[in-house]
Amino acid sequence: MELFQILQKKSKYFYALLLLLGLINSVWASSLLILINHKINGEPLPFFNDYDWVAYVVLIVAAFSMARFFQGYMITLTYDLGNELNLSIFNRLRFTNFEDYQELGEERVRTAMSDVTTLQRFPQAFIESFNAAVMVLIGISYLLYINSAGALAIMAVLAVLIVFYNLRSKAIQRDLNAARDLATVYQRNVNDFLRGFKEVKMSTDRSDVLYHDYLTHNRNKVKTLTVRTLVRHMMNELLGAYSWYLGIGLVLFLLPVLLHTDARVSSSFVITLLYLMGPTNVVISEMHEFFQMRIALERLQEFNEVIDGYAAVRTGHGTLPAPGQAQEFESLRFENVTFEYYDDKRDQTFRLLPLNLEIKRGESIFVTGGNGSGKSTFINLLTGLYLPLSGNIYLNGHRIDANQYPHYRNQICAIFTDCHLFGENYNRLDLTTGNHRLVALLKKMQLTEVVPLSATETKLKVNLSKGQQKRLALINALLEDRDILVLDEWAAEQDPMFRAFFYTKIIPELRLAGKTVIAVTHDDAYFDCARRVLKFDYGRIAADTRMEPLAGVTEVAEAY
Repeated sequence: MELFQILQKKSKYFYALLLLLGLINSVWASSLLILINHKINGEPLPFFNDYDWVAYVVLIVAAFSMARFFQGYMITLTYDLGNELNLSIFNRLRFTNFEDYQELGEERVRTAMSDVTTLQRFPQAFIESFNAAVMVLIGISYLLYINSAGALAIMAVLAVLIVFYNLRSKAIQRDLNAARDLATVYQRNVNDFLRGFKEVKMSTDRSDVLYHDYLTHNRNKVKTLTVRTLVRHMMNELLGAYSWYLGIGLVLFLLPVLLHTDARVSSSFVITLLYLMGPTNVVISEMHEFFQMRIALERLQEFNEVIDGYAAVRTGHGTLPAPGQAQEFESLRFENVTFEYYDDKRDQTFRLLPLNLEIKRGESIFVTGGNGSGKSTFINLLTGLYLPLSGNIYLNGHRIDANQYPHYRNQICAIFTDCHLFGENYNRLDLTTGNHRLVALLKKMQLTEVVPLSATETKLKVNLSKGQQKRLALINALLEDRDILVLDEWAAEQDPMFRAFFYTKIIPELRLAGKTVIAVTHDDAYFDCARRVLKFDYGRIAADTRMEPLAGVTEVAEAY
């Protein structure tokens, strides 16, 4: 099991310590049982008859010391496991293909994190169950030693209980699986509610349906399943606890009649059964958690299969050039590149027909076309988020294979339609007042008044209007200083004056600075600001129009 492999990885002495714990518990449980029974029955202890109280104290102190050690060890191991599993989710995700992530969905990621929280208690629960199981085994062995026939009768009762538990556990596991599926759906509904909050506020019908028919309905179903599961588990615990009283009844009333056992044997049996009640209840109570852990582990394995997590981590960032050996961008060529995907909304398969295209350094290219024409698919292929179904992409004349895509993406800076501004400075850029280029860019993007800088702060304000967020995203992109800049509907949220400034000033200046700009746009009034205009239609390039150079921009702005 992967969990045991992780535990051994986190602690190479895990199995050795587990064996040691079993041996210590065996000595502790058997010694305590022998000491108590001999003392109650008035029988002398071998070797320790005059010092039985000393033996008892030594046992208690030794047991406490070992329990303290193992409890501390398991606390550390438990949180190591949780940390390892939690980080492994994001480590696998960051190396996985964008297509696999889209198939997975954000809600599956969130429920996977919940599964990690469930699995985090595995070391503690396992050790507690292991400890209790050893004590039960010692207790049964001691009963066999005292009176084998009576012990077999007790074991028969336990066997019936085990069969009963297994039958009931199937129903419990079925309900837990159903509740876990509902958790994924619930996360999807929560995402819709939070991200579409404005749209929810704009329709009372939508608000009522989302709340009553989805959120409330989902939670009520989960509540029903959870209550039913807990009641079944509670019944298991009660039956487990009271079965021992049944065993005590057999010892007190039936065994003396059938087996003619004396008071000494009956007393030893009763004491041992009372002693076994605690460990047995621990095993039964942990069964519910193990059912949940089993489901969580299965779902995490499914999660890894969807994103091919293990292979993704092995591939990592692929083949990256050594520092200082990366070539400057000169050209990018698509050769018979195709792609297809199933469109759920339209219930049809979209196909990008064989695409042949060359982009050279310093070009400014506008991409246009109607909805469903193939623009977004082209942008995802261009940025390396999608891998071609067939055909090849060449960077500076070299074919890009699967291992080289991380390096290829490192040549491109993209601002997507739904771009996200990070709250932290993950690129470790200089965002202080000492960065004169940043100061100039903020001035050019008319953000000086709304994005304050300081001499020490390492991150920028991101709580801006959508248009201002796009401008700040462009500043971040320019500070990254990559050769290719992809802008997807960048000007859509800009006011008319800044939109004109973007097309007539910024785009030409970027081209003169040596940047290669590919911009998706519907602003046909500014098509003359580009060197080329690509028009997509029905999954193909319907037109590739060369434009006349725009006059008026002759020098590169200092900010670039």
